[in-house]
Amino acid sequence: MKLFSRVSIVALAVLAVGTLAFAGEAGVAQGKVKAVSGKTVTLTDDNGAEMTFEVSQGARVYAEGATHRSRMLASSGKKTTMDAFVREGQYVTVHFREGSGTRQVTQLRVHGRTAQS
Repeated sequence: MKLFSRVSIVALAVLAVGTLAFAGEAGVAQGKVKAVSGKTVTLTDDNGAEMTFEVSQGARVYAEGATHRSRMLASSGKKTTMDAFVREGQYVTVHFREGSGTRQVTQLRVHGRTAQS
């Protein structure tokens, strides 16, 4: 019984450390969309710095009409990709995780057609 308890504790510790390592650093960026594809979004912030983000499955997008468009794509058998919801020139806020040299989008919110003042 003691052996089982020790193995369980070690397994939980390994899982916890693995989860923390996978999660990476959390961050938030805002700016104007410079380029968008099905798998990446590049934006320019107010200082002119450019950042590129990878879009993975599970990333959430909040934009006007996104729910309706997502349902339409699903009903026609098409995949939902970032470029179906986000366009060049839109001002966005991106929540992301950074690890292993990449920035993964966890949430993206579209604010409008042009940068806010």
